[in-house]
Amino acid sequence: RSLTQEDWQKPRDKMLKTCNQCHSINFASQQLTQGDNMIRDADHLMAEAIRIVAGLYKDGLLPKPANYTYPFPDLLTFHDAPTVIEQKLFVMYLEHRMRTFQGTFHANPDYALWYGWSEMQRDLTEIKSLAADYRDKAKESAKR
Repeated sequence: RSLTQEDWQKPRDKMLKTCNQCHSINFASQQLTQGDNMIRDADHLMAEAIRIVAGLYKDGLLPKPANYTYPFPDLLTFHDAPTVIEQKLFVMYLEHRMRTFQGTFHANPDYALWYGWSEMQRDLTEIKSLAADYRDKAKESAKR
């Protein structure tokens, strides 16, 4: 785990040194930066999905697990996910975000796109649809 900038930078410098054996340092740095950008974009998708589920907790439309002490889903409790929308969120994080990361940083853009990024987009679409269903059902119940 990288807790400091220095700890985080060491393996990156090692990677750049390795890449520089065959490629220019500028090319290697550019590839690393592109990977960082891809992961940042993937994390924006994750953040949107997390906020959607947290909004359902906040509005009382989705029961928040009793062991949660903060307003957001705990992405490490996937094995206890009681609802389909939470299960979808956990798969988005644990499987599809990881595939985006692995494909991006193992020079496999096809894998990163088709098995990572595209699946994350699909997950987010499903999460939005499920959240809309929760909200529609709550409106219907309120009318009665």
